[in-house]
Amino acid sequence: MVALVRRFRRAALIALSLATVGVAAAAHDYIVVRSTDPAIAPGRGLDGGQRLAVAVGRTITLMHASGDVVQVKGAAGGVVVPTRKAAGADAQRLEELRVIVSTDSRQVTEGLGQHRTRGGVCPTPASLTTLDAIAQVQSAGCTDEAAKALDAWIASHPAPES
Repeated sequence: MVALVRRFRRAALIALSLATVGVAAAAHDYIVVRSTDPAIAPGRGLDGGQRLAVAVGRTITLMHASGDVVQVKGAAGGVVVPTRKAAGADAQRLEELRVIVSTDSRQVTEGLGQHRTRGGVCPTPASLTTLDAIAQVQSAGCTDEAAKALDAWIASHPAPES
């Protein structure tokens, strides 16, 4: 019996380690929240220092995991995403926000257009004033409210050009 428990613990630790490595590998430092370049869709994850082919005259608005918003303008040789690494907790929130701004996520509904929620009641977008609150509402299933709140949050935090 003791040997079985030890095997189970060891298998659980290995599985947890592999899951952690998988999440870390998927984490990014920035997400695209707006883009005038059709080749770069909102929701795309980017790493600091990554070269991105942005056409001349196009702009990309990025959100860092901390919530900072940065705008980059296209250039002939492309642009380099600002180098700034995300903390683990911020990266998890950024993933929730990535789902919100992704062009495919706003089309997901269940049944007759009803969204699945945990509590059944969604807050108004105006009441969601922090990125943490927006991410929490998104994970609870209030996707429309989270999307509207994030759009308002980004509009109220203009990006300095880099």
